[in-house]
Amino acid sequence: MKTTPLAALSALMLAAACSAPATNTETLDTETTETVTGPAADAGAIEAYMAYLADDALEGREAGTEGYDKAAAYVAAEMEKLGVAPAGDDGTFFQTVPLQRSYRIPDNLSFSVTRTDTGEDLGFEMNVDQVVYGSTRDAESSISAEAVFVGFGIVAPDLGRDDYAGLDVDGKIVVSLAGTPKGIQTEERAYYGSQKATEASKRGAIGSVSIPTPTRERVYSFARLVGEGRLESARMSWLQPDGETYSRAPNLKAAAGLSMDGGRKLIEGAGQDFDAIMETAEADGGAVAGFDLPYTISIDQASALDTVESDNVIGMIEGSDPDLKNEIIVLTAHLDHIGLSQSFEDDKINNGALDNAAGVATMLDVARMVLAGERPRRSIMLLIVTAEEKGLLGAQYFAQNPTVDPSRIVGNVNLDMPVLTYAFEDVVAFGSDRSTIESAVQQAAAEMDMTLSPDPFPDQGLFTRSDHFRLVEIGVPSIFLATGFANGGQEAWATHFAQNYHRPSDDMQNNIDFDAAARFAEINARIALNLANRDQRPLWNKDDFFARQFNGPQVAE
Repeated sequence: MKTTPLAALSALMLAAACSAPATNTETLDTETTETVTGPAADAGAIEAYMAYLADDALEGREAGTEGYDKAAAYVAAEMEKLGVAPAGDDGTFFQTVPLQRSYRIPDNLSFSVTRTDTGEDLGFEMNVDQVVYGSTRDAESSISAEAVFVGFGIVAPDLGRDDYAGLDVDGKIVVSLAGTPKGIQTEERAYYGSQKATEASKRGAIGSVSIPTPTRERVYSFARLVGEGRLESARMSWLQPDGETYSRAPNLKAAAGLSMDGGRKLIEGAGQDFDAIMETAEADGGAVAGFDLPYTISIDQASALDTVESDNVIGMIEGSDPDLKNEIIVLTAHLDHIGLSQSFEDDKINNGALDNAAGVATMLDVARMVLAGERPRRSIMLLIVTAEEKGLLGAQYFAQNPTVDPSRIVGNVNLDMPVLTYAFEDVVAFGSDRSTIESAVQQAAAEMDMTLSPDPFPDQGLFTRSDHFRLVEIGVPSIFLATGFANGGQEAWATHFAQNYHRPSDDMQNNIDFDAAARFAEINARIALNLANRDQRPLWNKDDFFARQFNGPQVAE
């Protein structure tokens, strides 16, 4: 699961209300479909799937490693045993994703700021004032250009906002505040934040430098970034058929980040009030005005690049209706995890039992239930993706290179890191209030005496942070399903993030409740069957933000 750093998210959840969340009863689609189910979920099967996928022998299933390849082969073999048809490339279960892997070379990095008029060097020290990031495109790149401060660098037409208005950044290096302004709807704010590099590139910028805000520094400090060793971890991007690295910001050749002290040095050296800018940045709207900087910034980056391959695993359960079987409900879950860690003395294997062996195991049992019952009207695809932990890359590769006609894909339910250490009584479906999928989740929950609860941490914009969002980006109504906060869920989630998330301790010794896992599989099966059997395909709510961004099908007036 790609999300906010664990300590910050854990604190947010611990601060949430302790009472059980209220049911979300607002429904835009009143269609109900009798759910046809096969046999009950199999807790033992889910445990067996998870035990294999979270075993030390797979060494944390990092994309591009032998451990991941073993996991992918296992999942494909289990799909075949269940009677799932292959839906990958060339009649197989596999879609091979070519990945460019990058490790930055610290000794060959440099960053300097000089006054354009006098040539005076301001003296930015590596790992104190600044860090230079590696590249997944170029083994080496050097840029030197005038700099422009662009505030947050947000372009939001819906809000009448363009932080680049009146600024010329063509051929220059943009300096922006990290993150996004407060006061914008959180999922939309997360989307705008994801577009910052793209917007800079579209305007001709050749490099970028970020300055933290106080909020950003509290969430994940510059000191943690340097101290935890994440800068030395592998970065990845996927390769296009022509061998070029896929990028939404092709003009940006190098990037760096500043510490708070580095940001102060840069802004105050330009004669601006750093504290006033930070105060404005922390206010709702964050209306920080941009301005030209009196500097030339130079950045040199060097990265060791190699190419690896990692497979998505894709299966299909064909529908029974002569017409509706051409429409596909996609279930997604990522198979990869983060591999081996250097920051723990004894156990270095990040097994990823809950993140996300649990999601994959759940999906396999959903497939068994669906195949053992009456065939659904629509087809159901099982899309097990790679490289989620590297930036949702496997899902993005599939969305940009689908193995089926993309117009056939009509809805998506994503399973990522269900916390299964307690007897959950409610579920959260991130993004469900944006589409008619909500009524399917509500009905499935009601059939199982559960509730559909609102997003328990709305400030995090989690709808944009897992694999389903890559299908959202091609217009597909989607949700991200998770166990809820009722009946001890708040404490269970907080404990997982504080003690086990992206750590070797996320393993099979964590008192996993496999009866809860079976219950999670059952509600997923009910949701999938509801969507596959109803008369109307899933639709975005009228004028929903993401429907408009990505031209998705909407409910009629």
